[in-house]
Amino acid sequence: MIKLGIIGLGNVSLGVHLPILKSRKDIEIVWICDNSKTAQRICHKINIPFYYELEEALSRSSPEIVLIATPYNTRFEIFNKLKNKVSGIYCEKPFALSTKEHLNYTNGYEKYAFTIGYQRRSLGNVQILRNIVSNKLFGQIRDIIIEFGDIHYSFGNFRSNKQIAGGGILFESGSHWIDTALFICDAFKIENFSSQVKYDYDLDIHGEGQFKIQNLNNEKINCNFKFSSIENTSNKIIFKFDSCWIELFLYKDKSNLIIKNEESKKFILSDYNMSNYPNDSISQGASYWRDFLESFRKKKQSYTTNDILLLTSKVIELYYDQ
Repeated sequence: MIKLGIIGLGNVSLGVHLPILKSRKDIEIVWICDNSKTAQRICHKINIPFYYELEEALSRSSPEIVLIATPYNTRFEIFNKLKNKVSGIYCEKPFALSTKEHLNYTNGYEKYAFTIGYQRRSLGNVQILRNIVSNKLFGQIRDIIIEFGDIHYSFGNFRSNKQIAGGGILFESGSHWIDTALFICDAFKIENFSSQVKYDYDLDIHGEGQFKIQNLNNEKINCNFKFSSIENTSNKIIFKFDSCWIELFLYKDKSNLIIKNEESKKFILSDYNMSNYPNDSISQGASYWRDFLESFRKKKQSYTTNDILLLTSKVIELYYDQ
């Protein structure tokens, strides 16, 4: 039984993390820490110890793993209070604006014991596509085109405040898309990064650019991206090979991979038995937690804890430094 603490009981924790963790027989949630009375009432109903102050929670019970699901501006203080008190961390994204900040937070933790909430790595479509790329089923991947966002994208609640949220559309949502692309092609290094970014009230509302990915086979892949709340985009990632391309719809539940070629032929890649499972927010979250906990138990890195996490923070740093 792994003892786990939760810091932050907002929408993501309530809608995804808490149901998953409560359903697991190998997890004991020893406390939840939050600053709201609503969270306190919920914890009272489900019989989980609740604390307003992290210091008091840690003094009452020492978890092995802590889930951090609070806004970006709270992280520095939280990590300082957790230092040398827990063995593992699951931190929701957005995580860090620079590699220096990333390494500062991960310092002192084993690599197998620290993950960031890039749960879309566990999607069935993402895992299938990663296998296609690594096995060169359609040859070497040449180009990646990432597009996300539309005119209906909302910077609601705390996300409208730069001081709290840390950044705009790339930091909050685009980071998922960048991380997924890097993960699928087994990225090792980023080169020749350039971007053009538009801001409104210090939040990036539109950004586009390009960079080269070097993977572990020393192959170079061109990557172009666009993230926007002022333009409608295709909301997909295109992976181009010599004779075809594959379209991935990252935010569309129960979607299929689409294979196309220059002759306008279209093929749907689907597992009819499992529907490309995991294929929605709950199933991908459950799979990601399962595999992270397995990594923690076996003290061995997995796809949930690999070094591409740092590379994603590097892209974020380059984007905001332009």
